[in-house]
Amino acid sequence: MKTETLEDVLFPGLHLTVRQVVAVDDDLIIDAAGCGPPGRCPQCERPATRVHSRYWRRIAGSPVGRHTMIVRLSVRRFFCDQRQCRRRTFAEQAEGLTEPRRRCSAALRSALKAVAVELGGRPGQRLCAKLRLHGRRTALLEQLTAPAVPDRAPRILGIDEFAFRRGRTYGTVLVDIETSRPVDVLPDRETSTVAAWLSEQPGAEIVCRDRLMAFTKASARQSPTHWRWQIAGTSSRTSRQPWRRSVADIVTACDSPRHREVNELVATGMSLSAIGRRLRLDRKTVRRYRNKDLDDLFASAQDRGHGVLDPYIDHVQHRFKAGCTSSMQIYRELLALGYTGGYHVVNRYVMTTRKGIAVPARTAPPPSPRTITSWIMRPQGTLSPSDAAQLEAARNACPEIVSVCDLAREFTDMLRHRRGHQLRSWIQKAELSGPDAIGVFADSIRQDLKAVTAGLTLPYSSGIVEGHVNRIKTIKRQMYGRASFTLLRARILLQP
Repeated sequence: MKTETLEDVLFPGLHLTVRQVVAVDDDLIIDAAGCGPPGRCPQCERPATRVHSRYWRRIAGSPVGRHTMIVRLSVRRFFCDQRQCRRRTFAEQAEGLTEPRRRCSAALRSALKAVAVELGGRPGQRLCAKLRLHGRRTALLEQLTAPAVPDRAPRILGIDEFAFRRGRTYGTVLVDIETSRPVDVLPDRETSTVAAWLSEQPGAEIVCRDRLMAFTKASARQSPTHWRWQIAGTSSRTSRQPWRRSVADIVTACDSPRHREVNELVATGMSLSAIGRRLRLDRKTVRRYRNKDLDDLFASAQDRGHGVLDPYIDHVQHRFKAGCTSSMQIYRELLALGYTGGYHVVNRYVMTTRKGIAVPARTAPPPSPRTITSWIMRPQGTLSPSDAAQLEAARNACPEIVSVCDLAREFTDMLRHRRGHQLRSWIQKAELSGPDAIGVFADSIRQDLKAVTAGLTLPYSSGIVEGHVNRIKTIKRQMYGRASFTLLRARILLQP
């Protein structure tokens, strides 16, 4: 069994001799000296033959246990005997430990750089203090130097924007889709800036981008082989909006008579409660119909559940007609049937029954545009029997929904199975027979037809770029506003 020396433990693989180890308070001071062959002149690369002098150099090392390490290194200075060389002397470097003009070891510098990349300045300094690392805020920030931009762009390049200040200033991130690594960060999202970068770094054959006009114009100037936009391969909110708007328009048209009837009764001076009793609507619903037009109503449309008493109203009315008029007795009977509401709900309904103004059980409200859209956009095989039946009922009730459903399913089929060659015929069908919202959507696709066709054909996605945008948001909230764009860019490019 080989016995390891102190040098093997503290400085494995380095040509150093440990002369003394002293623990002073929380510091572990190690006296060491170089014992390797003479170094080479950094200018002429010739090996040295003579020692000029020696001096002490203090190097901060990685912590050992609960002690911080300080290496007092005896450094040799050599003569350079080459007459043609302009240097007369040079100091040796312990490879793997020292670097010119650095006061920390290579291992400690690597650890400080990792802390700086993940946390930045002040948070990194607090962590270094807990880990017993020699890392002050300024020393940490010095480690953050952005890597050089490659001469050629990646073959598959992703481009997207991110906000410095939402709604005001934006930047651009460029990502290598094949390696999932960021390539560069630009200080704005202007067409000229993006186009200049693409011109200076040629080589992009496929660009994954969204439909921001600046990126569209920049890509048009460079004209690579293929362009692709974000909707393909995703189920983003953007892809659902035209179908949801169309469904909302159709449902609005179906419900407009009730909205008109409420406002006609309001014009006669009838109170909201009286209108609610007459039309069998809740007073709040009547107020909403009175205060909002149809567009506002369905812009804020959302699913509504049944009242907690609705499933038991038939039982309450049956018992009341049978002579049981005690609210408490009826409440206890409902508890035995599974009722989960409070007594006051039952009591209020029994009181309205005594007065002869009780509202019968409400029927289930029609599904909202959002719900119908979710049924349409999901694969048919994943719908539950109940959802499939309700969707079929909606199709039968509103023939216009049939058109929306068929167009949406045809589009999602192209998206999922990459059938971009069918896009032109789909656009023609949508513009001729589809609702207005889908017609507008189809027209916007026609304006960027090549990019969308590539997006429905090629297997590449901008999802990787979206992931980096989310990561940038985290980094930005840690330090941006107190630091510069240069530092933000370095952290984005250095983080794995």
